[in-house]
Amino acid sequence: LGKADMDELPPGLNFIIPAVQRVIKMSVRTHSYDLRGANSINSLSKDGLTINTELTVLYKIKPDKAAEIYVEYGLDYESKIIKPVIRSAVRDVIATLDSSQVYQERELIQKKLMETVSKELEKRYILLDEILIRDIRLPKRVVEAIEQKRRAYEEMQKMKFVVEREKLEAERKRVEAKGIADANKIIAGSLTKEYLQWKFIENIKAYAQGDNNTVILIPYDQQMTPIINIPNIKK
Repeated sequence: LGKADMDELPPGLNFIIPAVQRVIKMSVRTHSYDLRGANSINSLSKDGLTINTELTVLYKIKPDKAAEIYVEYGLDYESKIIKPVIRSAVRDVIATLDSSQVYQERELIQKKLMETVSKELEKRYILLDEILIRDIRLPKRVVEAIEQKRRAYEEMQKMKFVVEREKLEAERKRVEAKGIADANKIIAGSLTKEYLQWKFIENIKAYAQGDNNTVILIPYDQQMTPIINIPNIKK
């Protein structure tokens, strides 16, 4: 009688009164709504640049609220709910970010959109499943400037690493040289006159026991008695 019955019919077989009742079918499955191409969204970043965003919204209506959606918005609820809500959310989120953030932080944008859109759609009896960002386009000159800045930063970080590595290597060599110098000092301190004379005599003994040695010359200025190796006493 010109009024909507606010009780939804469950899936399956249902009976109606012909000519009196009319059934409006509304799918409660997940739907996708594209905002791409001519339907994409232009918005201004925090630093005043135009950002073009293309995305897909995955959603479904609440089964127990189908009648309310139909009464308030009709069957064209995508253009009356989904489109304006997502457009408003994209513009609000982009407005909080500068162009470099928009270019580099797509995940942050998606997270903020999910939070905002989910709340707004739920007020209108729609459940948000996912927002898929297809593309975010910035002016070409801006992209080139951001890339140049990124490369310069990476090069600077690389140079910092090289300088730090060279400093560590120089420190390693300094410690190594100090260790060698300290060791030499210890060795030099242990080389007394008596020790050197004893070592000298030991070396002469070892030489004298050689099979091919016949004569050993010892310097007289060492205050030692010359030693002559006589071959015929060898065994």
